[in-house]
Amino acid sequence: MTAPGGGVPSPGDHPDPDDRPKRPARPVRTALTGGTLLWSDGRLAPGTVVFGNGVIQTIAAGEVPAGTDPTDAVRVDIVHDVTGRIVAPGFVDTHVHGGLGANFMTADAAAGTRISRWLAAGGVTACLATTASVEATQLHQTLAGLASLRGRLAGGLGIELLGIHVEGPFLAPAQHGAHRREHLRLPSAAAVDALLEAGDGAIQVVTLAPELPDGMDTVARLADAGVHPSLGHSGASYQQAKAAIGRGLDRAAHLFNALPPVHHREPGPVPALLTDPRVRCELIGDGVHVAPEMLRFALDVAGWERLMLVSDGCDTSGLPLGRQRRWDGTEVEVTENAVRTPTGTLAGSLTRVGDAVRTVVRDGGISLSDALRMASAVPAESLGLADRGRLTPGRMADIVVLDSDLRVHTTYVRGEVIFDRDEMGPAR
Repeated sequence: MTAPGGGVPSPGDHPDPDDRPKRPARPVRTALTGGTLLWSDGRLAPGTVVFGNGVIQTIAAGEVPAGTDPTDAVRVDIVHDVTGRIVAPGFVDTHVHGGLGANFMTADAAAGTRISRWLAAGGVTACLATTASVEATQLHQTLAGLASLRGRLAGGLGIELLGIHVEGPFLAPAQHGAHRREHLRLPSAAAVDALLEAGDGAIQVVTLAPELPDGMDTVARLADAGVHPSLGHSGASYQQAKAAIGRGLDRAAHLFNALPPVHHREPGPVPALLTDPRVRCELIGDGVHVAPEMLRFALDVAGWERLMLVSDGCDTSGLPLGRQRRWDGTEVEVTENAVRTPTGTLAGSLTRVGDAVRTVVRDGGISLSDALRMASAVPAESLGLADRGRLTPGRMADIVVLDSDLRVHTTYVRGEVIFDRDEMGPAR
């Protein structure tokens, strides 16, 4: 073969189309438009959020229509009209045990899938798997199993398991709640080191009673290891709580519950926790664990910036009413709004964070803006996460869409729909 005019053809005479430089495929961009956005400054105002490749690309005050110019920085390919709905960051539940009959204590993928399905229908996009007080060998096996489940649950199609919240076994016997008293034990350096080794870097929070012998040193040891010490199931005095905060304690588990009540001569730990700017406090917003007036009181004292809504949801969440048996064999009674042991002790919650948002707004007099941030920004920031919790460009496209009744309609994790009420119906 010769080139025009003779000679050997050059490589450019008949280029192979497959050899031509290719422009990298642009990720598909999706826009949620027409809704009311929770802006990063707390405003609830109309706007559009555009996301692609798993992250938020643009937040705009007006509509961002589907574009035609491939060089347009905000060009979108798919537009979802969410008029009449609220668009907020996905909820982060830092204290949840299970749901739909599954408990994180079994530490298996099937349980993770069921729990993910339940939480996603409640607007949760990420969580900490929370443990219970059990015998040491069993706890270490659970921690190792949960560490291996870190990441997206449900085979990579569900919510994200961020790590582990170890609740117990270093709890006060008098404040054991639904934890089995026979499995409680005193903290020690060796016991803490064994926990951390079993958790393989996945442990984010440890809830304990710091007034126990060696409790203060345990707080400091956990903080030095990069773990968040949390006061809970404790009979600590005001002075002991302040001392623990000074050693590195920066959280409180389900504030008011399994703690001494506030008294004018013996204030107990609650005032110390609420008034110290170094501490963030969990609140179970199911309308049962904490009276609405006390939710409002906590907000008035600490401000939304230091309060985070948690579910403390258990494996009986989402199950039919009546007598149920928990993962450890404990029989409980599930009613419309609570789960209790035969002695009447509350055994976790039946709620999800999305349900809590609705409840605290409706019954607690908390503004929707504050409630949404208490469910997203505060828990994310409490774990030092800057990649989620707010609708800002560059953060993960973990998003929840609520209807006008504040019920979850759609949940996105990294831009992927993991729950849509129209398509999936309620999680059961």
